[in-house]
Amino acid sequence: MHSSFHEVDSARDLIAARALPGVGDVSGRALLEHEGAARALLATWPAPAQRTAYDSADASLAAARAIGASVLTARDAHYPPRLRDLHDAPIVLYARGALAIAEPPAVAIVGTRNASSYGIRVARAIATSCARAGVTVVSGLAQGIDGAAHEAALAAGGRTVAVLGTGLGVVFPSRHRALQERIGNEGLLLTELPPAQSGHGGTFPRRNRIIAALADITVVVEAGVGSGALITADNAHTLDRRIAVVPHAIDVPSAVGSNRLLKEYAEPILSPDDVLEMLSLRAEPLPAPLLDADAAACWDALQNGARDITSMARLSGLTVRAAATALSALELEGLVHVEIDGAIRQRGRRHRDEDH
Repeated sequence: MHSSFHEVDSARDLIAARALPGVGDVSGRALLEHEGAARALLATWPAPAQRTAYDSADASLAAARAIGASVLTARDAHYPPRLRDLHDAPIVLYARGALAIAEPPAVAIVGTRNASSYGIRVARAIATSCARAGVTVVSGLAQGIDGAAHEAALAAGGRTVAVLGTGLGVVFPSRHRALQERIGNEGLLLTELPPAQSGHGGTFPRRNRIIAALADITVVVEAGVGSGALITADNAHTLDRRIAVVPHAIDVPSAVGSNRLLKEYAEPILSPDDVLEMLSLRAEPLPAPLLDADAAACWDALQNGARDITSMARLSGLTVRAAATALSALELEGLVHVEIDGAIRQRGRRHRDEDH
């Protein structure tokens, strides 16, 4: 089973070497520096250990094929180049979907699983704004802020990447089964874990470095002390990437951690459009959207000067309750933004600044 040091390692070799005891992404990075290093390392182990490692690799490759996933090594041309900025970049990645979706510009939108209605609303608004501007939305598929960001990006017809803390063949949380399937079909699922591997306490924090590395900017919408979103922000800070935070009330436990980032190194997000400005994108007027009757009436009221729910109801001829329902639809579509004080503001579509 000995091989020449000059032979090119296959994905099978690298996966097998990664399965050896004591070989992690940091130590395993040395295997990428010389062709044939993985095979040479495997050849130093007893035959039973080699067979076990290759059997594990074969099972992972077969499982990936069965679900239509691709397997990338850090040497592959399609491996996301930004991940190479990590000192512990994954040696092997499993992907399902279009790899081009991971290309910049990209914004990570992360936060607590136990999100407030405000946090969910803001996450959706930011994701919608990014998606409509052609910016990829990256998150971790967790419930709460992550799920809201993915859903809004898809609803806006945009690009989204979900980085999993499990293998591609495992769904977590179970309530996101349909969402995970949709992202696999319309977006991109990424993980460093073999398809059949379940997540554990260490795999979810570890995947956060991948989220941070893929993004130009990491936006923490709402995060309590100890939230995994703060780990993502720390990883982004280590990579010298920009970090932004949506300010929240100071007496809300689910936002203590994210508010604290504002004191340390994060920039405040006071509007969904602030994220696009950080990416040097500019606004253009939105065309009149296709809306149902109530939403269209509220849209017309906005054009005629409505600036809060009361004036919107009056100008549209709807009850306050009906106007509020229609306003929620407009906001979900990313057409308006409701400020904390209830003021309603029309939003604009943005494109990357160009020389004039």
